[in-house]
Amino acid sequence: MKARSAMRPTLFLTALSCLSLCSHRATASPGGAPLSTCNTLMPLHADKHPQSSSPPYQLLPSKGQGRIRLIMGSPKGEGFEGFLILARDVDTGELVGEFNNLPETSRHLECSAGLKNGVTHVKPEKKHNLEIDWEPPADYEGTIIFNSTICKTWDVFWVGVESPRITVVKRSIDIHSSPPTITFPRVTTPPYYSPTPENLDNAPTNAFYEGCGSTKNCFGLADGCVDQKNCRAAVSVLVEGERYIFEMQATDAQYVAVGLSDDTKMGDDSVVECENRNDRVSLQMSWNEGKRNRRIAKPSNSVDLLSGSAQDGILTCRFSRNKITVVEGRQFDLVSKPYHLLLAAGSSLKEGSVGYHDIGKASSGEPKLLSDVGSGLGSASDLLIRIHGGLMLASWIGTASVGMLLARYYRQTWVASQLCGKDQWFAWHRFFMFLTWSMTLAAFVIIFVELESWSSATYHASVGLATTILCFIQPFMAAMRPHPGAPKRALFNWAHWFVGNAAHICGIIAIFFAVRLSKAKLPEWVDWILVAYVAFHVLTHLVLTFAGCASDKQGSQRVNSFPMKDVHARNSMTHPDARRDAPHAGLRKLVFGVYFVVVVLLCAALVVIAVLAPIKDSWDSFTDNFKSN
Repeated sequence: MKARSAMRPTLFLTALSCLSLCSHRATASPGGAPLSTCNTLMPLHADKHPQSSSPPYQLLPSKGQGRIRLIMGSPKGEGFEGFLILARDVDTGELVGEFNNLPETSRHLECSAGLKNGVTHVKPEKKHNLEIDWEPPADYEGTIIFNSTICKTWDVFWVGVESPRITVVKRSIDIHSSPPTITFPRVTTPPYYSPTPENLDNAPTNAFYEGCGSTKNCFGLADGCVDQKNCRAAVSVLVEGERYIFEMQATDAQYVAVGLSDDTKMGDDSVVECENRNDRVSLQMSWNEGKRNRRIAKPSNSVDLLSGSAQDGILTCRFSRNKITVVEGRQFDLVSKPYHLLLAAGSSLKEGSVGYHDIGKASSGEPKLLSDVGSGLGSASDLLIRIHGGLMLASWIGTASVGMLLARYYRQTWVASQLCGKDQWFAWHRFFMFLTWSMTLAAFVIIFVELESWSSATYHASVGLATTILCFIQPFMAAMRPHPGAPKRALFNWAHWFVGNAAHICGIIAIFFAVRLSKAKLPEWVDWILVAYVAFHVLTHLVLTFAGCASDKQGSQRVNSFPMKDVHARNSMTHPDARRDAPHAGLRKLVFGVYFVVVVLLCAALVVIAVLAPIKDSWDSFTDNFKSN
């Protein structure tokens, strides 16, 4: 008994020592950081050192009414056990403001007496995407950052993880897009993460594309631009816990917008827009009501601006959206329902709204769960737009040009032979103009099916509609033409000539306007091909006009340079020279041959460019396939 009694104090002391050691191993983090870490941010983990690699965590601020909502988490969904967050003025290094609305897993740390200017954890359990509010002093003016230490585990932690800059002017808050260059002496213990020279040399020129396809979904203008990192406008979606982080950027833009849609068309879509007004980036919401977009008030707790900037011609914007939002009485559930992304960007703003999306507009091809990362968000097919462009080019650059030239200058050429009982010029004129009429109407129907409505938002649409109307009525006018020699024949000839030429001119103008449309994806140098066509077309008309004048002087019968002149009696087919070509027929035939070949080549080139647009991407794909074979 005595021996057993003597052993009890020894066992008690041994157990107490073990408990003390175990307690020392655990108390460095379970209750949160002690006050002594406010100046160093260095955890009191014996014999442990901070990581020197890039931290897998980030601090994302979003502004509210006189406060900042700070989200701490990992883009890759990694959890963390412990943390410490402070807010410091970037110029003085002083602690600023107070934290409130803390989650249950955190508590205040009064680094300054009576001020709740620090936040740390309560229990060392796994945490994801904590949200904490911070309020600046009422009269504070300056720029702050949130500086933190984040512990993944006991022995793996990062010191000096910083947020983007936040400018505060008496509780008016502006969030910058990148972390600051600190000018005051560091009050935390190094090392801090900064890219090594090797990392900088190998880093992509645009950080927006980092993680596309691996940690986040990305979609841009135009096809393949995300892989090539050169989108005119782009959007990415990153899932962080309960919130979805959207990031958008556009070049030379005043706004960039992303919409959630059930299909690839406008209509009943929730849209979020980032605008650059007077060098200040703001977040707006709107609703696509059919083809019309109208501004709406942001529903509470739906979207929050995290950061935005407009520098070096690039507009960037980052915002968070709740997984479930109700907009205009309709629920958008990002977790369980797939959506199409609608992306648009423009270079102008209106009062209370955005301007036309002249930089570009695109929709993702298939609906997709935004949390499903891996497969790309390809663009919706624009095949109908390509077919529309090809048909219109073939009509007004090709068949209309040739058919009208025959009717105007070749009434007394090839008169010795006929085709289907009709003069050669008339038979071929009717053939080419029928093709023009058929292709124009087909192109109009195709683009109407694609757009599902007609819009006058562009000059191309308005002039194109005028072209279609004039083209449509022309054959009906021809069917009602009076017989040669009838009193109203001259009036018909003038009307037929005017409507035909007006349609042709409108068609060419509409094609010029089409080059500027973002959806056409045509290179700007197509303008020079069109200019070359117009110059060649006008030159040909001048040559044939002078040839007609020379023929009038030489021959006994005047060549019909203009179709309305057949009202004269000498043009009757009973004239003794009616079945003989007018003088200089050889020159006219040569000019027509040259004109036909050149127009066919120009038209074919334009059709190929339009159908395969963007032509550079198609050419690169062709050459790559050719080399691989």
